[in-house]
Amino acid sequence: MCGIVLMVVVMWWSSTSTAIRVDDKDGFVLCNVPQVAQIQEVEVKECNKWPCVAQAGRSGTYKITFTQQSDEVMFNIQSDIYAWVRLPFVHGGKRPVRVAIPGEKRKPLCRYATPACPVKPGVPTTITKSVTIPLQARMAQGNVLVEFIATDEQDQVVICFRAPVVVA
Repeated sequence: MCGIVLMVVVMWWSSTSTAIRVDDKDGFVLCNVPQVAQIQEVEVKECNKWPCVAQAGRSGTYKITFTQQSDEVMFNIQSDIYAWVRLPFVHGGKRPVRVAIPGEKRKPLCRYATPACPVKPGVPTTITKSVTIPLQARMAQGNVLVEFIATDEQDQVVICFRAPVVVA
């Protein structure tokens, strides 16, 4: 599970304890890659408006519910979270670059899954995980696009999505 969704999901949390559903909001998109699961819902806690505001150095919690569509049981899933950011010292800040969120590459997800792994076909699975926005996020210019990718032990993309976040 290529936890690529650089956690758009990881980037929309402010200081309140509210939660909003984000998979039905403008700017939330599935990645243009084959995926072996279908997302039912993505919710972000500590977010009270869209796009969510992410504060560098603070944590946010995302909850992703999906259903595995293939016939195979997945014994391990992992995630990668990236941010697409404009940096003043790369391409003059004109083109976004993909940056991995520190500590969020090839991160095992089974410990955050309900029901626990293995992930079974046709059974809704929910991942609930907190992510800390790195202090380096303050270098980003403007809005950030977070990408979350989850992959299985065969490196198949389970789910992948992107969502906008405002870095404060």
